[in-house]
Amino acid sequence: MDEVIYGGVNPLIMGSTVRLDLTRILEATGELQRFLDLGAARLRATGPLSQDASERLIFSMADELEDHLRAMRLQQGTATIHDIRTWIQAWMDEREAMLIPEPCENRD
Repeated sequence: MDEVIYGGVNPLIMGSTVRLDLTRILEATGELQRFLDLGAARLRATGPLSQDASERLIFSMADELEDHLRAMRLQQGTATIHDIRTWIQAWMDEREAMLIPEPCENRD
C-alpha cells in the first residue's frame, strides 16, 4: 500500500503534509469508476460550467474525500484496505444522496 502515497510514505503514519494518491487508492479499493460517475453526476446537477469551474468542482470533491479519509484514519488509528473502501463508500453514499431530489408530498 506504500505506493498510494506520494514519496512512498507509509499510509498508517501519514501526516497532514503528505498528499494521498487518491487515484491509486480509488483503484485499489475498486471505487474509481464510482467516483468518476459521481463527479459526472455533480457536474450535470450543477449545470453548464466553464472548463476551469468544472475542474475546480472535481478537485474539490477529491479534496473532500481526502479530508474524510484522513479524519477517519485519525479516528480509528490504523486502516486496512477494507476500512478505506468502507469509508470511501460511505462518503460517496452521502454525496449521492445529496444529488437525489427529495420527493414532493401530495397535499390534498
